[in-house]
Amino acid sequence: MFFSAQFLEATGLILGMIIGSGIFVLPYAINVSGMVWGLITAFLAFFGILGVHLAYGEIVINSDGLHRLPGYVKKYLGKFFGSLATLSQVLGFNTALLIFGGVGGIFLGILLGGSPFIWSLVFFVAASLLLLFESIEGIGFIDFVLTIPLIAIIIFISLLSYGSGSFQNINLFGTDRFFSFGIFVFALAGLAAIADARDIFRKKDGSETGRLLKLAIIFGTVVSFVFYLIFSFGVLMASDGEVSKDSMTGLIGILGPNIVKIGALLGFLSIFRSYLALGYNLNAIYKLDLRLTPVAAWVTSLSIPVILFLAGAKDFLRLISIMGGTFVAFDGIMVVYILRRMRVMGLVKNRLLSFGKIQQYFLITIFSLGILYELIYQIF
Repeated sequence: MFFSAQFLEATGLILGMIIGSGIFVLPYAINVSGMVWGLITAFLAFFGILGVHLAYGEIVINSDGLHRLPGYVKKYLGKFFGSLATLSQVLGFNTALLIFGGVGGIFLGILLGGSPFIWSLVFFVAASLLLLFESIEGIGFIDFVLTIPLIAIIIFISLLSYGSGSFQNINLFGTDRFFSFGIFVFALAGLAAIADARDIFRKKDGSETGRLLKLAIIFGTVVSFVFYLIFSFGVLMASDGEVSKDSMTGLIGILGPNIVKIGALLGFLSIFRSYLALGYNLNAIYKLDLRLTPVAAWVTSLSIPVILFLAGAKDFLRLISIMGGTFVAFDGIMVVYILRRMRVMGLVKNRLLSFGKIQQYFLITIFSLGILYELIYQIF
């Protein structure tokens, strides 16, 4: 059962949504915060995101109709919060697609030569064309197939880094304790793929769908987090305190120039997978929650990230921090309130987590602090 095509497609979809461009800025973020606070914020982000993923999984399998997060917020919390959630998701998803396309062009430039700017435009067009013709099952299968070489490259680079580095190269305390939190939240966020993963199991009965979805969520989130830590500490050990923002260029003198192309391949695979999963979900928001026609939804999904890119939005590290610390955090808080509302109304028949008051307050507190940090230190 766990190795069925449906389970692998759903798990691959979640992994594809989670493992993206965030992996490359994690070593730099941990270095800024220092290993001690980097690990603290990493685990806070991990438990927060895992809780939200499971909570959202419970929401989607206990609700009628096809929606994405804005639709569920409107249904259970009212039109006002539904409008806020729609704005947050549309802005957040387009920001993420902008990040994926911009960084994807950089990696394609390293692999194939030429202008990263032109390759970013090629990336946007190619991924959008694939989204036009692919089903969610097809995207999930692509995600799973690309997961194998992706994980292999992560392990390969990490082993080389561990062999060439030392734990003494890792800074214990950095200059900004909370900086890495928003980066980890962004890097671990896979909320957008959970409703799609549910759709893959739609032919199963309710209890079976819940069990398989819960396992796919846990497996996808935990595996991503473990590989993030393996990769991050490998880069930190080999970088001797001089960690580049993209991780790879700082390792050229230590691991050799070929590591750049290996890292670029890793980057392209991870970002391409994430773009497909997130782009499909954004397209679904436009169609299901904003009631756009399929053609209008596809054109909007393609055009807004490109317009932002052409307008010069290219500070990807800051965008990642803001995306994780504000948009993803706000979505997480909305998920908590939706599920709490559903539990009170007695609408939950298939539970995926205990969701007691301590867990609810923990999730609301850490994401609220994340938003506050971003507002003070990154936006204003």
